[in-house]
Amino acid sequence: MITRSATTDLAGSEAARKILVFRVGQLGDMIVALPALWAVRRYWPDAKLTLLCDVHPRRRFVLGSDVLGPTGLFDSIEHYAVPSGEGESVRWLGRRLALVLKLRALRFDALVYLAPSIRTPEQVRRDVAFFRAAGIDRIYGAAHFPPVPVKTPGRPFDEGLPEADLLLARLAADGIPAPSPGDGSLDLALGDAEAAAVAQWRATLGADGGRTWIGVGPGSKMPAKRWPLQRFGEVLDRLIARYDIWPVVFGGPEDRRDGEVLLARWGRGYNAAGALSVRASSMALKNCAMFVGNDTGTMHLAAAAGTPCVAIFSARDWPGAWYPYGVARRVFRVPLDCEGCYLVECADRHNECLTRITVDEVADGCEEFLRKATAEPRAVGQVAHG
Repeated sequence: MITRSATTDLAGSEAARKILVFRVGQLGDMIVALPALWAVRRYWPDAKLTLLCDVHPRRRFVLGSDVLGPTGLFDSIEHYAVPSGEGESVRWLGRRLALVLKLRALRFDALVYLAPSIRTPEQVRRDVAFFRAAGIDRIYGAAHFPPVPVKTPGRPFDEGLPEADLLLARLAADGIPAPSPGDGSLDLALGDAEAAAVAQWRATLGADGGRTWIGVGPGSKMPAKRWPLQRFGEVLDRLIARYDIWPVVFGGPEDRRDGEVLLARWGRGYNAAGALSVRASSMALKNCAMFVGNDTGTMHLAAAAGTPCVAIFSARDWPGAWYPYGVARRVFRVPLDCEGCYLVECADRHNECLTRITVDEVADGCEEFLRKATAEPRAVGQVAHG
């Protein structure tokens, strides 16, 4: 994609003291980048690493600093604002110029380029030109984008590598050692602060009767990813009746109302949506025997917690791209002729790829994990019940 590649003469040497890492996206994007980020930190253990990530003014998105700030991966984090509407082009150009000047002043020795794998060659060339203008000549991760599945009319998508492993492959091609596919680390370096936040939240709630927790993630900022809320209600109805489990709803503030609706239906459970930070949510998810939910950042938080996932996917992307990484999982996805649409909202077919996924299928998938949890008890409640 980019003809000039980074070489290894600088990698690991004393010259690489200040490194800029570029990664954009929201909660899920940052979590799936963790294997690559830890690989970078391991390769340059003594360098000063700075993360450059995006912010979206007037939109309620999770910041990269909210997810990664406390991990110890980075010594500093820089943000840049993405245009939020019409009439922003002049202001945006001014901000880009200011960012170029700021990065030049910081005098980075190298850039690790972890832009999303669906970046087009034109977009990559534009980004590389921007960072070269910022005075960074040594660039890793921009030259060897592995091919991603392409939709062929009349046949289903081939399953592709997950985004986490595509990022690792780009680093490996430029000489940065990477773990084998599927073996990268999603460690969020959770600790006492997150445990205290969960314990404080838990202290305000009623008793769960010692029941097994099941995490539930019914939300998504993309309507095209939302399985009907009613169906989550029906799945948990069945699990409560058969296993006497305790549902815990996770998500952002925008999901809190849905959580209240579900808990009223079930007559039990906790609503963590909007009540816990993203990092505290991952700590609380460690207490869950399993997680069931949509393809969202919350699902990736569950994977980072090591919690088995039953995941409900639309067909908007290729299969495998965003499946829960590194954990036991059961994924439900229905291929249609329109798969690979990348739609945010499915107005024409009304989420047909999702509505074809049945309550019985998902409930059966959940029961597989619950039967195993019963046979091999998981340490449920180790944080929240303390």
